[in-house]
Amino acid sequence: MLALWITIKVFIKGMIMGAVNVFPVSSGTVSLILGVFERFVNSIKSLNHKNFKYLRKGQAFEFARRTDFKFFLTIVLGLFTGMILTAIFLKQSLKSYEVYTWSFFIGLIIASVVYVMKRIEKVNIKNILLILAGFAISFMLSIKSNPYSNDNFLYLFLCGIVGATGMVVPGISGSHLMLLMGNYELIVTEAIPALTKASTFMHGARILFPFALGSVVSIVSFSYLLSWLMRDFRNETLSALAGFMLGSLPVVYPWKEPTADMMDFAFHLPQWNSELLMAVVMMVLGAATVYLLELMARHTARKQAERLLNPKPKRHGKKTQ
Repeated sequence: MLALWITIKVFIKGMIMGAVNVFPVSSGTVSLILGVFERFVNSIKSLNHKNFKYLRKGQAFEFARRTDFKFFLTIVLGLFTGMILTAIFLKQSLKSYEVYTWSFFIGLIIASVVYVMKRIEKVNIKNILLILAGFAISFMLSIKSNPYSNDNFLYLFLCGIVGATGMVVPGISGSHLMLLMGNYELIVTEAIPALTKASTFMHGARILFPFALGSVVSIVSFSYLLSWLMRDFRNETLSALAGFMLGSLPVVYPWKEPTADMMDFAFHLPQWNSELLMAVVMMVLGAATVYLLELMARHTARKQAERLLNPKPKRHGKKTQ
């Protein structure tokens, strides 16, 4: 009974990670808060040729033990469940409350940039230049119109590689990067909800298959690359990512229309009315969401540090008289 309850808890945590992964917020940060980040990354890293040899030998139980496969499978199933349910909600939200939804995303992104920049331990000319370079590249890409989603197999595969980084990089949102690549709505609000209907299942699967393939490649390989980058080039990596995130704000800016040649966007200031007031409220709520997640992450890290410094004494059975 206890094992079943633990499995359910892991599944629910996976659902929360999946739900957050649909929004421009880092699911890696949420997995830290939920206390499953290290175990999730370690289970991914264990899916290597050394452990797969046990499957080839027919030693399935040994493979499952060495890869923590039960945990990995449970959290991945929860993750996909959370993504599907949230994507259905988001599709309706973008349809009925487009300005408010994008405004909420603006708050999420700005607060996420602040969160990432606070983690840069050393500010110098090199890191400032990396922030500016990331911002310039991302901004130039963001102001270009991309009215047609790209469902090319290789491009969707690349989107999967990029989009999955948020699962293993705390502070970085895969969905945020997907917005920059122009395929966010195709995947999140079209393909994922399509899986829930028999008539559209194959359409959704055709789009999500190369994306999922790229995600697997990204998660398995990037877990090693991340360890190297964050160990040897931590400040430089965070600086470049912060610049990219900040420069992508035009993508979610709701008050714009494609120009006549469909190559650029025409941006304009919003009118002073109740809609703008509500949009500002949604921005604040988005920023507050990230701030709350940050506070929870700090609390979780502090608790983990306390447990390491003050481990609970082992309980011994009562001595027999």
